Amino acid sequence: MINKTLRTICFSFLIFALLSSCMNVRPGGAKSGKRLYESFFVGDEGTQYFIKPLVFTNDMDEKLKLDFTFRYKNEIKDSATVNATFMSKEIFRNADSLKIIDGSNIVVLSNMAYLFSEKNKEVYNNRFSTKAEMLKIKNLFNGNTWKILIYKNGTHTQYMTPKKTKKSLEKLNQEVFVLF
Repeated sequence: MINKTLRTICFSFLIFALLSSCMNVRPGGAKSGKRLYESFFVGDEGTQYFIKPLVFTNDMDEKLKLDFTFRYKNEIKDSATVNATFMSKEIFRNADSLKIIDGSNIVVLSNMAYLFSEKNKEVYNNRFSTKAEMLKIKNLFNGNTWKILIYKNGTHTQYMTPKKTKKSLEKLNQEVFVLF
């Protein structure tokens, strides 16, 4: 009798363990791009999107992070705020312009407003903000190999798109910009 009860308990536990493990299995496939952006409903103005910082690199082992904020409802009619953080070994407060190139799509961002600089270990984060025409930003996201040039004090520095950022640009185009 005890053997039968013990077998029943063991069998029940085994079935429970199998069912529990099956519930924890997630289907494979593509990861969601939701980690790359946030969206907020803003009533009559539609939806506000925040594209989280995308990282670009140069040959001096410096990084540039770009993030975008814009609103959309039924049609593209507004501008986007573009924030740029230059991670450099030097502080700089003046940036003449920023040019983003992807094939035939070129966006020139001028009137770069200096926000702040802060030190993070051995690197300075130099933060700037500007506006860009939303249609041009949307067209940039059709491609994923951006070349970015920052012009300051009569010189320029070039940043390229790493593999991880290329995948992020593709995912953002498929999940956000395809809606426009």
